[in-house]
Amino acid sequence: MSWEKVLIYALITLILVAILNQPSEQVIKSEKVDVEQKNEVQDSTQQEDVPSYDAPKYHIYGGWMNGGSYILIKSDGDDGEGRAKFTLEKFTKTGKDKIIKNFQLSESTGSKLTGIISSKESNKTSFLTLELNKEKTEITVRLPNEKPVKYKQTEINPQEFNPDYEWEE
Repeated sequence: MSWEKVLIYALITLILVAILNQPSEQVIKSEKVDVEQKNEVQDSTQQEDVPSYDAPKYHIYGGWMNGGSYILIKSDGDDGEGRAKFTLEKFTKTGKDKIIKNFQLSESTGSKLTGIISSKESNKTSFLTLELNKEKTEITVRLPNEKPVKYKQTEINPQEFNPDYEWEE
């Protein structure tokens, strides 16, 4: 063997020994998680079982209103694959109708959540976005083919918002 090859093998060996003798470090990051009280509007005859692991992650449960409409966001559970399912019910101040959207969260980026709306009547899917303000007191809802609507969190229940609606007993 030539002296150049011996020198190269010696350098490689020294580098490998130096790498393997390095003390291993394990970095553990601790994250502070704010757990806020959920404001849920509940009917006294029906209570929602909301999985506790969803509470710190999503602050969307409960009633939200603006001048002319009210939305109620409830948990629909989990499909077993770790994806949270929700129901969004929308009421108008004077209307006799309610719009129900079932959706599943697909991704979230900070305070912006994207959901997939599924329809039982057809195989079509569409998207909605929910964007919370920093204080989590306002939510902007973007439904398909509609302009974004901003709602404020409220303690008022749907029956108080629209007493003319024919509520199920």
